[in-house]
Amino acid sequence: MANIFIEDLAVDTVIGLCEWEKHVEQRLYFDVDMQVDISDAADGDNLDASVDYACVAKQVNDFTRSQDCLLIETLIERLLRYLLDQHPAILDLTVTIRKPLAIQAASCAAITSSLCRS
Repeated sequence: MANIFIEDLAVDTVIGLCEWEKHVEQRLYFDVDMQVDISDAADGDNLDASVDYACVAKQVNDFTRSQDCLLIETLIERLLRYLLDQHPAILDLTVTIRKPLAIQAASCAAITSSLCRS
């Protein structure tokens, strides 16, 4: 078992409850932690038996930009289900979303959530 990890993936999107947030893109930062059995990939040097993290990064970007969410709570739950559906090799998935403009006196607000394949 291995962790395949993407850190600080920046995605610009429209998200938020405040009126100003509904009219301007904000930068969100994503950490994506994927638990994957890499033994078959390592044995055959075969990416198809693992998870292509460049593909996951593009999917996180495209999926996030396509969503119409007010809350990062909604976004994270949808994203977890989407990534598990797209990548059968992911056994457990944890995503963190950081929203730097959420609280003026803080560097960011964030949420972390996990989903395991049943």
